[in-house]
Amino acid sequence: MRMEDLRRHHAQMLAALDQLEQLTQSPACDEKAVTAVRYRLTRASSARRREVVALCERLIASGAKDPGLPALRDATLASRAASSRHIGTWTLQEVVADWAQYARASATMRASLRREIAREQQILGQHFQEAM
Repeated sequence: MRMEDLRRHHAQMLAALDQLEQLTQSPACDEKAVTAVRYRLTRASSARRREVVALCERLIASGAKDPGLPALRDATLASRAASSRHIGTWTLQEVVADWAQYARASATMRASLRREIAREQQILGQHFQEAM
């Protein structure tokens, strides 16, 4: 559980979010590319969530009095459910069947993930200034 790992996961996620944004601007679904990007995004996001929770818990245990830490930890755990719902709703079969609607749903989810990353950087960055 290191801040450097979280930074790496953020970078991987942001790259995958950019790729997914480009893909969803296409008039048709490139199944292979969408599958690959979603896989990379899911793996990076899962690893990021584990790091955020671990870092928050470590800081809380060390006596940090920042009320943002438990809130971030709890929000991170809650966002996992939202992400799982999105992935469950938008199976590859559903993505292909309704590409235009998926593109809109994907834009909403991408914006949410970008906000999560920014919040993590803001809250945890206060405690790991040199790592940010």
